[in-house]
Amino acid sequence: VSSFSWCRGLFDPATLCVGFSSGRVSLYRYDDGARSWLEAIRLPNHATANGVPRGVLDVAWAPNVGRSYHLIATCGKDNRLRVHRVKRGRGGKGEEGASQTAASSSLVHEGTEDLDRSEVWRCQWNLTGTVLASSGDCGVVKLWKSDFQGKFKCISEIVGDTTGMGAASAVRNQ
Repeated sequence: VSSFSWCRGLFDPATLCVGFSSGRVSLYRYDDGARSWLEAIRLPNHATANGVPRGVLDVAWAPNVGRSYHLIATCGKDNRLRVHRVKRGRGGKGEEGASQTAASSSLVHEGTEDLDRSEVWRCQWNLTGTVLASSGDCGVVKLWKSDFQGKFKCISEIVGDTTGMGAASAVRNQ
């Protein structure tokens, strides 16, 4: 296990997103009847273009304020920042690369959007789950927001002091 994030939905059962050093990203739900955690759904792996698994560095579950679906951000050693859209449903299969692994699952993977193809080490949602921040070794924090079609765009970059000489920073709006 390399990272994890809780679903904070008030009307959802205890659910945890777990990223693994193997590149796997899974959602686990607590089953009261079995008194154990069961894998509810597996999201697409972080892997290179030729399928070599790469580790997950961070996962972040967006607060759900009025949406009928969940947003989960992941970043990995494959240099990808992704946003996964997961909807409450009645089992079945999501898109290719995502599989249902627990028969009682009520989560359906609707899609994954690749946002960034650079070194991203951390990702975090704002309080309302509408803006995603990401950062890596380059000294830049990127802010991402979805447009009216639901596609995420970089809306701003905060460039930190990379010289080590002072506290200078700059903001580049997109």
